[in-house]
Amino acid sequence: MAAKREIAEVEGRSAEDQDRETARVLGEVWGYLRDEEVPLSGPESVVLGAFCKHHEGVELLDSKGLNIFLDSYGRKPANTTTVVDKLAKKELVAVEDAGPHSHKKFRLTKAGMEEGWELIKRLRRGTGGMRLSAVG
Repeated sequence: MAAKREIAEVEGRSAEDQDRETARVLGEVWGYLRDEEVPLSGPESVVLGAFCKHHEGVELLDSKGLNIFLDSYGRKPANTTTVVDKLAKKELVAVEDAGPHSHKKFRLTKAGMEEGWELIKRLRRGTGGMRLSAVG
């Protein structure tokens, strides 16, 4: 009985630690999106926005919703749907469905999530002239 209780406590702490880490990373990403001094291209904004939304628990994104999210930070690309198409060709996103008015439902692939982490690492280092390695 005590062992089960101990395992439950460890699992609970682990989930809490994961939640804290996710909150920290989300706060960091929101800060980069909000900071007008951080140069982000359209594809970088889409990958970072999708990365953020996936960490918020959204599994399937749509280009219209991502447009609204990015626009709230002043980071909306000229055409998110076109950017999603280009990212799909680079296998950074998987398009699940082409919705009405050409809005696409998509998710970051494993390579897209890795690209998101790489972008965050470059932002942390303050590297200027950042470009997505797969889309640059």
